[in-house]
Amino acid sequence: MAYTRISRLAVLVLALAGLAMAGGCIFVDAQFSMAPNGATSARMEAGVLTSMMEQGEGDFTTDIGETLAEGKWQELEAFERDQWHVQAWEGQAGPGESLFAEGAEATPEFGTEQHLLSTLYTFEMALPADPVMQPQAAEAAVEPAAEPPAADEGEVQIEGMEGMDEAMGEMMAAMMSTGGAGLRFSVDLPGEILGTNGEVTAPSVAAWHIDLSAEEPPYEMLSAQSRLPNWPVIGKLGGQLTQMGRADLVSALIAGVRRGVLPDPVSDNPMAAELNTLMYVQALDVMTALDAAAGEMIANEVLMTLGMGGSPDPAMIEEMAVRLEGTDLSAEINEGVKERLLGLLGGG
Repeated sequence: MAYTRISRLAVLVLALAGLAMAGGCIFVDAQFSMAPNGATSARMEAGVLTSMMEQGEGDFTTDIGETLAEGKWQELEAFERDQWHVQAWEGQAGPGESLFAEGAEATPEFGTEQHLLSTLYTFEMALPADPVMQPQAAEAAVEPAAEPPAADEGEVQIEGMEGMDEAMGEMMAAMMSTGGAGLRFSVDLPGEILGTNGEVTAPSVAAWHIDLSAEEPPYEMLSAQSRLPNWPVIGKLGGQLTQMGRADLVSALIAGVRRGVLPDPVSDNPMAAELNTLMYVQALDVMTALDAAAGEMIANEVLMTLGMGGSPDPAMIEEMAVRLEGTDLSAEINEGVKERLLGLLGGG
């Protein structure tokens, strides 16, 4: 009787390749942080199912290590976590320095922009076009196996496959039961998050989770922005408001800076800049009037549309304040809403 022998390792490699394409056998968890002075730090973990490591087919951490900037990372001792074999790194970089090697793909970029009353921080990270090998690419890369002999030509015997079905079943069950697979990123920026295409998990933290089994990644670019108030300059301006007899505007000043609706031009040296206190009094009067009449959310949209944030013309702010002076804006808005409702209901 003729026998055809198939290597147990070859069968396992093909099976693991299929499991890898399912996106359930690896994870990468990267946590980035930026200090107010622009210094950055990170902790990265890369994990693979222990069952794959035991077969010698699961170590992908070498590729990750090659992207890390030399001298800025410490590789920690590998450890086991549940069904995962995990390798971790911790990195530190000074202001203006990168944590990653030049030319490395999918690396984070941090930015800082100094304004008079606040500092803006940005985080961007482009994802690779093909984060995982697509099934069709994998199929093209693997040469088709030889056709097994027909039944009348002999019996196919697979060497060392006793219990293999059970082992592969256990691996698949482990993969399907874990929620730890995929790519996870988070960034902690100074101040409060202004906007992000991820999820805000804390006032200063944005996070993203990418499922490797998805046909297309949910993001082409990870992005987040934050604002940190410049408290020394805000305190100086608050003191000037108090000297003018407008201490009632100090709390509104703090709120307006956080919301980004007050004049906040770019400044190389905020502490040495001259403050236009009268302009800020007028801007705060406009902001508080809109807040009282329409609520903070609508007021923010109106003020940003009018261009009061950033570097507005002081004359424009003065004109806005003059137009609102002596006007009961709340009554005007209420009357407008009343008329629209009457028209809609056919009663007026």
